[in-house]
Amino acid sequence: MLAGDAFGASAEIATVVVPVAVYFLVLGLLNSRPHPQLLSGRLDFALLTAAISPLFAVPVLGYFGISLLSVATAVALLALGIAMLAPKGRTWVVYNLQGSEARRAVAAALRSIGLDFQARPNGYCLADQQGFVRISEFAPLRNASVRLDGGDADLARRFERALGKVLKGYRVQTSPMAVSLLLVATAMLVAPLTMMAHRVPEIVRLLTDLLQ
Repeated sequence: MLAGDAFGASAEIATVVVPVAVYFLVLGLLNSRPHPQLLSGRLDFALLTAAISPLFAVPVLGYFGISLLSVATAVALLALGIAMLAPKGRTWVVYNLQGSEARRAVAAALRSIGLDFQARPNGYCLADQQGFVRISEFAPLRNASVRLDGGDADLARRFERALGKVLKGYRVQTSPMAVSLLLVATAMLVAPLTMMAHRVPEIVRLLTDLLQ
C-alpha cells in the first residue's frame, strides 16, 4: 500500500510526466545533433507510444492495484500494442532536416544506388515501376517521413544504407525547437523529482514489496 494520498498523487504525476519528459529530451537531442538522424518508423512509433502510455496505464493500474504481475502485464500489453500498431512497410523518419533538404537527400541516395526516378510533388517515382518513395514533412518538430512503396527487401535495405550515408555527410545547426524541447524536458524532469525527493524511503519500501 502507498503511504498516504499525497505520496500516491505525487507518484501518479511522476509516472505520467517523466516518460513524456524523456520523449521530449530524446527529440531535443535528435534535433541538436550535427548530422540529421535517421530512425525507422517502428522505432519512432515505439518512442511516442512509450511516452504516452502512462496516461492510460496509470488509471488501469490504480484500478487493479500495483503489483509485480500487473506492471509486467502492462509492459507486455504495451509491447504487443507497439508490435501490432507500428507502421507497416518500409518507413523512416529523419530528424533535424527540412522537407526540401530531405527531398535532396533521398534523390542523392537513389542516385548512389543506381536507380532512375522521376520527381513528383510528394516524392519520387522509381523507373520501371520499381516503387515510389513518398516524402512528407512535419515542420514543428523539424522532421521528415520517408516511405518506400513497392520494391523488394533488398531494395529497401540498399536504400536505407544509402540514405543513412548521405545524411552523415550533411552538417546541420541546432534548431530553436531543439533548445526549447531540451528546456521543457529538463523542467518536466526536475519538477516530479523535487516532489518525490522527501518520499525516497517510501519509494524504497514500495519497490521492495513489489519484488518480494
